[in-house]
Amino acid sequence: MLRRSVNRIFSPEEFQAECENLRLQGKTIGLVPTMGALHDGHRQLIKMARDQCNIVAVSIFVNELQFDNPVDLEKYPRIIDKDLEITSSLGVDLVFTPEPDDMHPRPILFHLEVDHLGDILEGASRPGHFAGVVTVVAKLFTLAGRCRAYFGEKDFQQLAIISRMVEEMHFPIEIVPVPIVRDASGLALSSRNLRLNSEQLKSARSLSRALFAASDAIRGGEKDVMKIEDLMARELGREINGIAKSNQPVLDYALVVDSHTLAEPEQIDGPVRLVVAARVGDVRLIDNIGV
Repeated sequence: MLRRSVNRIFSPEEFQAECENLRLQGKTIGLVPTMGALHDGHRQLIKMARDQCNIVAVSIFVNELQFDNPVDLEKYPRIIDKDLEITSSLGVDLVFTPEPDDMHPRPILFHLEVDHLGDILEGASRPGHFAGVVTVVAKLFTLAGRCRAYFGEKDFQQLAIISRMVEEMHFPIEIVPVPIVRDASGLALSSRNLRLNSEQLKSARSLSRALFAASDAIRGGEKDVMKIEDLMARELGREINGIAKSNQPVLDYALVVDSHTLAEPEQIDGPVRLVVAARVGDVRLIDNIGV
């Protein structure tokens, strides 16, 4: 196991200067933006960056701007000591851990907005969420400078929006998508899973079961969007034996969308993404799969 002393940086100005100095030395930088509570999905992002770049920089910053619920923000897992152990074991070179006041001088006067891509799916359920995401990611890109940036496909809408932002804003950033990492049951790994009890974890697995069932149906020849969406909704709404009603999943959406535009197609005749969101207890979970 590769373990090294990690250069932890708190100041945005110092992080920016260090990245620029490394580039002047001819180094390529791989940036892995995170909110901490690192799991095997993050490990995969870091390992890919480690394989492809000379320098791996991981940011750990719980972005208050992307939370529409103060309770959700308060409960978000913060385990920085464990995160630093993980980054050290994976050979990360830089860990950027700014404080909120460092990233957002007060009062906050400027932020980015996202047009229609930010108003659908997660954006419809969490108004302002993606404006908060892109505002902070744009700051990270400005500080890191020319680099590769690694994002997981589990947050597929976020990945699509950030990719479009890079294109429109001409950031010198190469976005590298990384496939979803799942546990043995099929559950997509997420920092939010740490907030689930054993019953809720069993319920959460219904998200991936719904996706796999719908994917199988499409591969079997089903092209009707409504039938696929109904199938996912039924799978997610099916009561799980032995699980208390309060821990059963509550569906937000189960949709078929175009892999590029995220719009709902009239019929499945090309690559699509199946996307689901549900609440288990007080934890909101999302998942998706490409077909």
